[in-house]
Amino acid sequence: MASPKVLKGRIVVYSIVGCPHCLQAKSTLQDLGLPFIDVGVDRFPPNVREWLKEKTGKTSVPQIFFNKIHVGGNSEFQALLKDDAKFKELVNDVTENESLDESDPYLPNPADAIDVPKNLKGGAEFHCELDEYAAMVQELRQSGIVKNFKTGCLFTKTFKDSFSGKDFVDWAIKNKNVEKEKAIEMGQELISRKFGFAIHKTEEFKYESDAIYQLGSGLGSSALNQDQVNNCAQRKAGDVAEDLRKLILQIFASFLSSDGRKVDYNGIRESPMFDTYKSMARELQRVDIKEFSREDKLAFFINIYNALVIHGNIERGTPTNTYQRYKFFSTVSYNIGGQNFTLNAIENGILRGNKPSMATLYLTPFGKDDPRLEHALEEVEPRIHFALNCGAKSCPPIKTFTSTDIDNELKLATESYLENDDAIIVESDKDLVHLSMLFKWYHSDFGSNKGEILQWIRDQFPETAEKLKQLDGLFDKIGKDNVKIKNVTYDWGHNEKD
Repeated sequence: MASPKVLKGRIVVYSIVGCPHCLQAKSTLQDLGLPFIDVGVDRFPPNVREWLKEKTGKTSVPQIFFNKIHVGGNSEFQALLKDDAKFKELVNDVTENESLDESDPYLPNPADAIDVPKNLKGGAEFHCELDEYAAMVQELRQSGIVKNFKTGCLFTKTFKDSFSGKDFVDWAIKNKNVEKEKAIEMGQELISRKFGFAIHKTEEFKYESDAIYQLGSGLGSSALNQDQVNNCAQRKAGDVAEDLRKLILQIFASFLSSDGRKVDYNGIRESPMFDTYKSMARELQRVDIKEFSREDKLAFFINIYNALVIHGNIERGTPTNTYQRYKFFSTVSYNIGGQNFTLNAIENGILRGNKPSMATLYLTPFGKDDPRLEHALEEVEPRIHFALNCGAKSCPPIKTFTSTDIDNELKLATESYLENDDAIIVESDKDLVHLSMLFKWYHSDFGSNKGEILQWIRDQFPETAEKLKQLDGLFDKIGKDNVKIKNVTYDWGHNEKD
């Protein structure tokens, strides 16, 4: 590594946490001894990204500036290093010339950063307010009214840690010194706060001997966030999901190799920050997602999916073949609001409006009587494919999404992905377009035929995009229905450190 140079001007790198290309560019600058200012666009309000797009015409990161000169992304920067004369000219500029005027790269106020999870104070320590009903659950377990209940005749099923509505009300009247009406309200609140559920699948608490309620979620222990019961006070589901994404991105970035190509999952597994993440993930057990709007569903489930992929890689290992990938996405899950959601259920059941996946042919994730079906989007949102990160090298980069700006964030994620040659390459002289396998695997999400899919892609580009001009030229030349398509090989290679 070269000794750091003293610069009169400045080098600015716009990046996001956990971005391999960003890390590679910054690592190269460090090796060259060139100090730089790192602006994390995901840490600041949207005006930073809006400025960057207006200035560069790009939505992808990194974007690198030497004083006022826009170098481009990491690939352009690495190519620039091979041109000794041009690179030396840029270095001389930032070394000798101070650049301080309105045309300089925009530097936001650090006080405006918005990346700190709400339940983290003073570093990695997790804090939460204890739910007042958590203590009641402990009392119930020691009260003698919690036992095993059996239901059914021919096919008997046992519900452990259960109690009847009548027993609970009688216990509350005696031990909490309340009237019957208040005791029923307390039972209803216990269920509403998701410390238990009715085995007869009703949300109403009843003062009856055959109304049976079970403590906990009723799910098995397979969900990655169900190793311990969550006793924290309920928070808004969207806040929990955003905090999980912010924290897992910070952890991910901390254990990413200097060239941005490998992740030390073993190191993550043993880190105190990962223990904090697991504590926060348990909050999902008791979140309420019943009244979610479309925007809430999109932001929440995209954030959770991306967090769960990383959590799954840490806990279960990285899948390395087709069978392992199928098993991974169909079994790795979180308990969310008392229901089990695998990666497949989130992507294809929720975000694609309960459509079959490429692995399940005609089978949908949710049957008509599945209670999770009520959370599914009414129709597929195609842009989710550029927001979900599956852990493979060809997956789109990971970001955090918000319900208040989800459509604009999905627009930016789509534009950013399509700028990459892994997504699309236009060879006008051959009447050929190379497309990511995403457009083949999920072709029905983008259109009913080749022409509609190409038109959908064309409509996502900003007006200044070079690939938009290339597509328009090709469409004018032979018509979009006559364009030949070749799919880009999808790189399923994982990024786990050896």
